[in-house]
Amino acid sequence: MKKLSVICLLVVGIILISGCIDGEKTNSKTSTSSQSSINETSKETSASPSISISSPSDNYSSAELLIFIERMFTYPRIMNISLFPGELPGDLPVMVPIPEDAVVIGSSVYSDKYQQIQIILDVPKDPSEISDFYKNNLEKAGWNESEGFYPEERGFTSFYMPESTIFCRSEGKGPSLTITSYASNGDGPTDVRLNLDTNPRNPICSILSERHQGISRAEDVIPILKPPKGAQQRGGGGGGGDDQYNSEATLETELSVFELEDHYQNQLVEAGWELKE
Repeated sequence: MKKLSVICLLVVGIILISGCIDGEKTNSKTSTSSQSSINETSKETSASPSISISSPSDNYSSAELLIFIERMFTYPRIMNISLFPGELPGDLPVMVPIPEDAVVIGSSVYSDKYQQIQIILDVPKDPSEISDFYKNNLEKAGWNESEGFYPEERGFTSFYMPESTIFCRSEGKGPSLTITSYASNGDGPTDVRLNLDTNPRNPICSILSERHQGISRAEDVIPILKPPKGAQQRGGGGGGGDDQYNSEATLETELSVFELEDHYQNQLVEAGWELKE
């Protein structure tokens, strides 16, 4: 049996969670106190990354750009790449579901003995909705979600940390499909990357299958906790061992203490935690 005690302390935007495991059922208590601080500079939206293209002559064409990009991402005698701006590959080896309201930014196919295919989408949904879409559709098609795969970092994480899920076509075997969703910092669509590896002996599926049989750590009990949209998370970190783990971060936000408490409490409840009054 497990016992889990959680103390959430918010002082001038500093949040601390300490998790301890000793052998009884989950028990979490939350106490909060904070002073909201508003940093005017945090309201500024950082400029989106961009690529500038310098054309040496009027004879410059999109075909030349495509050749340049293909050469830049490949090396002689290693792998061939095909690029499909604005569209999907015409001969996908397996059916990959695409949300109806998605915009296809483009795709690429690396060809060797097997294919590695990446599809880039803009989807006007939250990462959690996109994750649900693929779970429902892929499980119906016979894919297995790779349970037991956890990111190295848990607890308080940056809002920009993407949500990633891996599916394997067979238990412990490939092909594999990785869905990674990057949430927008504003009201824009979610950047979704689909990576399909057609290798039936894909090692990632066997590694995840073996990891699922491993011993759970204290770190595994604490879910990924994301800050609210518009908040600025700075610094922080976490650490621990087999029987204890802690996570902390500094947060600048316009939300009140109670709104902030609800935001993190909802994430803990969704992860299976219980609030003890």
